[in-house]
Amino acid sequence: MIRPTLPILALLALPLAAQAPAFPPPGGEAMKPSPSGPEQGGRRAPGGMMPGGPEQALMALGLTPDQDRAVKAILDKGREADRPVHKLVMDKEEALRAAAEDPATPEAHLKALHAGASEARYRLLLAHRERLREIHALLSAEQKAKLKRVQEKMARAREARRALMEEMP
Repeated sequence: MIRPTLPILALLALPLAAQAPAFPPPGGEAMKPSPSGPEQGGRRAPGGMMPGGPEQALMALGLTPDQDRAVKAILDKGREADRPVHKLVMDKEEALRAAAEDPATPEAHLKALHAGASEARYRLLLAHRERLREIHALLSAEQKAKLKRVQEKMARAREARRALMEEMP
């Protein structure tokens, strides 16, 4: 029963594979740090980071070299400052998971652990928000408008992925 299904799945996946972008060879020109933005031909986020999350949105803005350095400094400073908060979040969420798996854990204790994990995550959210404010202050009006459009597009893509995952068995 499985044998006839595999070739059919392979045939269905072929058009998708043909549309996938080709990846550059390891160590190729596209892998070297370069200025961000399509105008400079760069494929890296500010500071030479690989795209993902807010960095991916910033890549589309065509930051000037000065903006790129300033954004990298903000993100680097934030990454260092957030390291202990990230650890705190992970520790508190792990404690909550462990307690939730134990049926003998009192509800009051679960509620206290949940509140602690929530507070730690909220602190992290505020730190990220402050960094976004600092970065937003560096952008021109055109870049701010483009950032908003890119973020909206990313949100729609995220929602489409969620809807697709809900449809899967």
